[in-house]
Amino acid sequence: MATTTSENINDAETLPELDVIWKIVSPGELDVWQSSNAFTLESELDKSDGFFHCSNTLRIRKTADLYFKTISNHKMVKIETKTLTHGNTRSVIFTAEAPTKEEVDENKDSIFIHYLLVEGKACCAHVFANFEKYPLKTEDVISGVFDMPWVASEGKHEFPGLDMLC
Repeated sequence: MATTTSENINDAETLPELDVIWKIVSPGELDVWQSSNAFTLESELDKSDGFFHCSNTLRIRKTADLYFKTISNHKMVKIETKTLTHGNTRSVIFTAEAPTKEEVDENKDSIFIHYLLVEGKACCAHVFANFEKYPLKTEDVISGVFDMPWVASEGKHEFPGLDMLC
């Protein structure tokens, strides 16, 4: 597997825009994470696939439009990938190929971010780790929570938190 670790990323052209990734979550998912302080796989899709489905800033609007149309109570969770290192106790590995279950299990101190490219740009990020044995603390993962209200008259979501940041 071709990988790039967070410690040796120097060339911005070799790494997609993944400094910040976004996870669209239901109120229930967010409640579980905040009450348990454990960032665990909560959505049915994430549980069945074994990883977190995320988008980068370039793709979050499209993701909301494709998979969350008309849903107004979901939130956008901001994740800064550099904070996933837990004070340099874990490595973040960016990879164009999905890691195998064995790779994830063998690399207990690693978090793999598998990115998908569309038109040569990263868009989706799949976050892999052994979440059960080595849980991530919610407070170490989530750097912000933002509304994404559905505006029926316009047929789209608004992204007030994202618009402030861009």
